[in-house]
Amino acid sequence: MADRQIGRAGAPRRTRVHAWCAALACAWLLVCSQVAHALDPQRQIAQFHHTAWTVREGAPGQITALAQTADGYLWLGTQVGLYRFDGVQFERYDPPGDQAFPATSVSTLYATKDGGLWIGFRYGAVSHLRNDRLTHYGEAQGLPTSTVFRFAETPDGRLWAATFSGLVYLREGQWHRVEPSWRAPGTQARSVFTDRDGTLWLATEDGLARLRKGARVFETVDVRVGRISQMAQAADGSLWIAENEGGVRRLPLDGAATAPLIAAPSAGLLFDRDGTLWASTMGEGVQRVAHSLRDGRPIEHFRQDDGLSADYLLPVLEDREGTIWVGSSRGLDRFRHTNVIPAMLPDGAQDFAIVAGADGALLAGSRNRPLMLLDRGPLRELDLAPPITATHRDRNGTVWLGGPRGLWMLREDRLVPVTPLPVSGYSGVQAIAHDGDGVLWVSLNTPGIHRLANGRWQQLRGRKGLPPGSSPLVMLPTHDGAVWMGYARDQIAILRGDEIRALGSEDGLAVGNVTALVEGRDGVWIGGERGLARFAQGRVQSLHLPADSPFRGITGIIATRAGDLWLNGARGVLHVKAADVATLFETAAPRYEQFDFLDGMPGVPAQFRPIPTAVEGGDGRLWFATTSGVVSIDPAAIRRNPLAPPVTILSLAADGQTHRATAGTMQLPPGTRNLQIAYTALSLSIPERVRFRYKLDGYDTAWQDAGTRRTAFYNDPGPGTYTFRVIAANDDGVWNEVGAALPVVIAPRYYQTAWFLVLCVLLGVALLWIAYRLRLRHLSAQIRERLHERHHERERIARELHDTLLQSVQGLILRFHAVSQSLGREAPGHAAMERVLQRADDVLAEARDRVLDLRRARIAGDLPDALSALGEDLVPDHPTEFRLAVEGEPCALDALVRDELYRIAREAVFNAFRHAQAGHVEVELAYQPEALHLRIHDDGIGLPDAVLRAGGRQGHWGLSGMRERAQRIGGTLSFPAGAGTTVALRVPADVAYRASPRTSRWHRLRRWWRR
Repeated sequence: MADRQIGRAGAPRRTRVHAWCAALACAWLLVCSQVAHALDPQRQIAQFHHTAWTVREGAPGQITALAQTADGYLWLGTQVGLYRFDGVQFERYDPPGDQAFPATSVSTLYATKDGGLWIGFRYGAVSHLRNDRLTHYGEAQGLPTSTVFRFAETPDGRLWAATFSGLVYLREGQWHRVEPSWRAPGTQARSVFTDRDGTLWLATEDGLARLRKGARVFETVDVRVGRISQMAQAADGSLWIAENEGGVRRLPLDGAATAPLIAAPSAGLLFDRDGTLWASTMGEGVQRVAHSLRDGRPIEHFRQDDGLSADYLLPVLEDREGTIWVGSSRGLDRFRHTNVIPAMLPDGAQDFAIVAGADGALLAGSRNRPLMLLDRGPLRELDLAPPITATHRDRNGTVWLGGPRGLWMLREDRLVPVTPLPVSGYSGVQAIAHDGDGVLWVSLNTPGIHRLANGRWQQLRGRKGLPPGSSPLVMLPTHDGAVWMGYARDQIAILRGDEIRALGSEDGLAVGNVTALVEGRDGVWIGGERGLARFAQGRVQSLHLPADSPFRGITGIIATRAGDLWLNGARGVLHVKAADVATLFETAAPRYEQFDFLDGMPGVPAQFRPIPTAVEGGDGRLWFATTSGVVSIDPAAIRRNPLAPPVTILSLAADGQTHRATAGTMQLPPGTRNLQIAYTALSLSIPERVRFRYKLDGYDTAWQDAGTRRTAFYNDPGPGTYTFRVIAANDDGVWNEVGAALPVVIAPRYYQTAWFLVLCVLLGVALLWIAYRLRLRHLSAQIRERLHERHHERERIARELHDTLLQSVQGLILRFHAVSQSLGREAPGHAAMERVLQRADDVLAEARDRVLDLRRARIAGDLPDALSALGEDLVPDHPTEFRLAVEGEPCALDALVRDELYRIAREAVFNAFRHAQAGHVEVELAYQPEALHLRIHDDGIGLPDAVLRAGGRQGHWGLSGMRERAQRIGGTLSFPAGAGTTVALRVPADVAYRASPRTSRWHRLRRWWRR
């Protein structure tokens, strides 16, 4: 016991020593492994960019199945329901109406070419979804009450399902178990798979079997396999299996045993369109073997430490655009192709000074790592200690490197020290330039510009044209022998021999701090914090763009041999094609292609030392440095997305009430004012770059550019029939010009309907007619009043003539008569006096007749009787026939109107009898509800046109009198053309009739309506 206790007491000392040794060894191994891991160029997927969505509110629960339907939606099966994903947001799919799912936990999904989606549930249920119509299958349709693991479809159109209770197939809407004659092994079907030859592969608990195309009997495959979760076929035709316990391995159809390629348990297996193998593991993340499975490439691993949502992964899927999707217990992960390839630099490296090496290699110096050489093999570190703050490659291919410890030259892969810096103390190198005369120019931040020629340093100071007290940020030796120097605050100095030319804001330079200078075939390109400029043909052109333009913070410029322009700016790398470079300064909206964080760009380019941040390699690859790493882009191998995105209209919200978009017309209630229409496009590669345009036919006159916004807003469009149209473009600008459309009908309010408008028009017309009738009555009353005034005036004149003139004349006659009697009959003038007195009596009698006519304002009897009597008086004395015709029911006329009508008729009849040489004279009198019509027609010689135009013959007043009388009673007198002479008079009823004519009931009703 004592020894045992003593032994235990002495053990801790030895244990602590051993523990420290073990810890140091582990630390050393960890450091080595980390370095090896950092230097391994294959440790991550170079041509893929990874993005992970941690599923929270969007799609809770473990993702158990993935599928993409023909409309572009990505469907996610989870333990708590079915979800769909458009690249931006998750949406729980709830069946419309009463089409509830028969279960909740989704076990598998299978998308068909016709746009349908088969959904398998745990505990025996299947649903088929197509065009928002669901068909459910359960025990009543022959489906076993057990979990559905996989679906597969054979070339004969038969759908198969692997269930825990065995293999079943669908025929005429019913599920059937495989008959014994098929010789399917086992009682539990774990997985089914159809290969490119149409062979159906079945994995059960008893092994593996296949059903060849057109066969009716399964063949058992003599190979030992574990519990297979999924099968896949490689490009060479070989079959691969993923086992829940054994990992991923090729199926040995030749009987030879094969070791697992991936040892971790796997539930998802996929060969993508490039032949790359993807496997999701249950606890080891995603594993990938690139391109060929036999070229000795190592397996690439991705775990939660690399950005995955979890290490426990189940389904894996490649969508229509080539993006790889992996579902996990905690989220959804995406691997998509990218044109931005990150360089595998050591962790912690920063502030990269880059320069092109030989044979397409890249040299990268940094603040805290030795000089690094990157080519297509593993990264190498050269024997040049940090920091390296400036680099330059001259026309001869010599690479110049500079830092606080001096200058170096790299020639034929050999580093050669050049010289220490020409200053005492610590100083950083901002820029290096080696001109055609062999002079080395160095810009230091002490500050100062120094030139090294013939082994001697010389500092430039006090020269006119050089900004005082500052050093250039960048320098460029040009082919014409000049050296360009870019300073802060829009200042450039051009040294050519002993001459210095200054460029500034007064010359049109507007880039702020000059941080990039490159000579191209079209001139010298100038980049800065505020934009881009070019010096060509002796003048400066600057881009004048808004503050949010991506042409900002440019610290790297590449002018390729093809004429393209590449810019490394604060918002990513911009690519301007050669065709667009020519018009770059002539348009307000330059055309460009952008590569930013969505493409895998790490950070932003340095805005101050080390610059420049972009170089072109000898193999055509372009290299760009940022604050977080170095990336390359191969312009000759840029991968494009040629697929136009399907467009879908999701919903319409009218005044806050949301309606799900359907295939029919959207009917909205009257008074709808605010519309919000939600839409989406199914481009899952880079959905953040999908652009939209929309238009509301019947409201918009042109397409509205919505950018990346996925909602359209309209305020008070008004009632009517509209069609909302939306189109979209993918991340590479490929437009779906057809898009989607949604007819919308906004019902009008009652006062916005056509019938209400017609009613208002009719009401307006009625009001106008009433106003017209009132005006007509007013005029008729005025005419009648004037007639009465005229009658009273005639009576007054008659009284005055009778009481004054006639009485006076009568008195004169009596006096003359007395004088005549006093002279006697024998007086010489008595006879003459008697004749004068007789003439005076005749004048007095005629005057009495005139006065009597003035006082007699009315004719005797009715107008038809007076006209008939007029004809009877004239017929005996003339060889002319007379006829009177009366239409309608006669009614009482206004007395004055009757008198004027009679006088007009009498004048016309007298003219016909006396002057027309007529054989027939016809008078027509028509009592109509609207007016009284009087027409006198004869078949005589007629009136000459000249007489009608002159208003009557010279010295005759008959026609003028008729017109004046017709005008006084508000009538219309006309002389219609034709044989003989016709006089037509129309007098409105309100003027002519003393009371409503006793016509038929219909006429009375119509007259009431007209009034």
